[in-house]
Amino acid sequence: MTGERRALGSRYELVDRLGEGAMGEVWRTWDRTGERWVAAKLLRRELASDQQIVGRFVQERSILMSLRHDAIVRVHDLVVEGEALAIVMDLVEGTDLRRHLREVGTLAPRDAVETTCAVLDALAAAHEQSCLHRDIKPDNVLLRGTGSTSYADRVLLTDFGIARLAQERTVQATGLLGTPGYMPPELFVHGRFSAASDVYATGVLLYELLGGRTPFSGAGTAHTVGFRHASVQPPRLPVPAALWQVLETMLAKDPTTRLSAAGTASALRELPAEVLDAPALPVQPAPDDWDLVQGTVVRSGPVQVELDNAQVDVGRTFLHAGEDTSSAPGRHAPVADRPSRRRLLAAAGVAGLALLAVVAGVVVATGSEPEDDVEVGSPAQSSLTDPPLPTGLLVERSADYDPAEEVLTLSLRYSARDAPLGGPFLEVLPGQGGECPSPSWTGATVTANVPQVSGIAVACGFAVDPGQVPADGEVRVEARFEMDLGTDAGVALDAWLTESADTAGSALQAQRDGDGYPVQRLQDIVVDVPAVVRKRSSTPTQVVVRLLPDWGNGPDRLRPLFDSSASGRPTSVLSAVAGGFDGVRLQGCDALAVSADGLRVVARYPDPDCTVTAQVGDFTRLEPASLAILGAGG
Repeated sequence: MTGERRALGSRYELVDRLGEGAMGEVWRTWDRTGERWVAAKLLRRELASDQQIVGRFVQERSILMSLRHDAIVRVHDLVVEGEALAIVMDLVEGTDLRRHLREVGTLAPRDAVETTCAVLDALAAAHEQSCLHRDIKPDNVLLRGTGSTSYADRVLLTDFGIARLAQERTVQATGLLGTPGYMPPELFVHGRFSAASDVYATGVLLYELLGGRTPFSGAGTAHTVGFRHASVQPPRLPVPAALWQVLETMLAKDPTTRLSAAGTASALRELPAEVLDAPALPVQPAPDDWDLVQGTVVRSGPVQVELDNAQVDVGRTFLHAGEDTSSAPGRHAPVADRPSRRRLLAAAGVAGLALLAVVAGVVVATGSEPEDDVEVGSPAQSSLTDPPLPTGLLVERSADYDPAEEVLTLSLRYSARDAPLGGPFLEVLPGQGGECPSPSWTGATVTANVPQVSGIAVACGFAVDPGQVPADGEVRVEARFEMDLGTDAGVALDAWLTESADTAGSALQAQRDGDGYPVQRLQDIVVDVPAVVRKRSSTPTQVVVRLLPDWGNGPDRLRPLFDSSASGRPTSVLSAVAGGFDGVRLQGCDALAVSADGLRVVARYPDPDCTVTAQVGDFTRLEPASLAILGAGG
């Protein structure tokens, strides 16, 4: 739109309105002093009148103007005048990625990866200066020039003007900034945003470039979309597995398991040519069903059934007593309050049909007790101890069976050696007749095992999280549920307990990648350092040490356990197997100096035969990695 020019401060003239967005208007602007065309983004008047927002932008002026990168639109000035608050930046001749996607639908993997890597490079530069973007989406990715050049050379990331500085690496979210389709789960769940959140939003962007839609778009409100971000598995795109693995890592629900912006760009650039040269997909439809990544939490203690009189079916008999009398699905009386199936059936045989009343979760039956000649097995006990795991976890299991009530009680004792350990732990409770038990748990928060989250598909599996197991300490968990072991209960209980332990162990051992149930699956840790470090001055030179988990299939380079060059919180796996950074101690040859906290290493002088190792939790004898420290002439 062209209209009468108007002044913006003493230096600029607003000439043409180029567009309008959620934050305000963008104008083609003449810079009188510099004698050049620039772009000015005028924030909405209600935002400009907020003194806190004005103050924040003024405080961030030096950061925004100091951001320098080939893929970042350069900010030249921030103007505050009356009710006007404007960000003056480079004027980019071209289009934005949103308009481009409307024209082409999707991008081929190579073009999508090139575009995403350029965005990640820009983010890495900004994160180095503790500046977050907070609103990565196609609208904020500009494409300069025409399609005659590669996407990597055309991408420019804009709108850092609405970013907030990262204080202590994490900032509190406000309701002001962000677009629901690209917001990370931690923002919806915890109200927090970090550099890892920018990586997540870039993962949504890559998904959209490849599939023509964001992973969680569909019918519903912003609240619905937020629920999907936090609780739903991103629908699998039909792209090569290697590309999907990187994309899935970017979209991880746990921000500590995502790579940094620089690390993600590196992983994408390492994809083989046959992956990048795959053809572009057609625009993908929204899924008919969403796969939840979280099971239903089973609270400690039994669930009480509370029914009013209108819900009592007085026509039921003892033969129905094993069924749920509630109209709400999944509601059952506590195991302790429910007579055994044998007792109910025996009473039915003696007394015939009788009235069953259910009030406040207590089953009240009228009729005779079982006849004395009804055969009931003897009580039974069994115990089993798993072999100690490399992480230091020891699991001891004991089971008690009450034949009169037909109730099995499983007791689990988790103990740790020299390092604290964290759950969840996989437990399998084999069922009968194709049905899994419905236990009541005490001592832990328990969810159903979700294969999309853990990577492990096993029947009747439960994720048991008792909290942290202290070093040289233990925690105890108990499960109680109905089970009919017959008259030879001792033999049957031994077989059941062995099947429980063996099935869980086999399922854990069969999974050779991913980081589900890390304390039970981690086999080894590999120390990874550069083969050569060149020391060109008297100043100590940083040596980057990465600790790579080995799940039984070699080191996992995509998801390091620890990276000495990274900042932020420890990964969830490191917290589980070593209690976080406190459980890590790097060590090396005399030419190296280790920081007081044991997490950083620098080279002091040349040594062609240096080695680096580490202690991580209970892993105290890791294989050293060789490192050649060469001088300036080496």
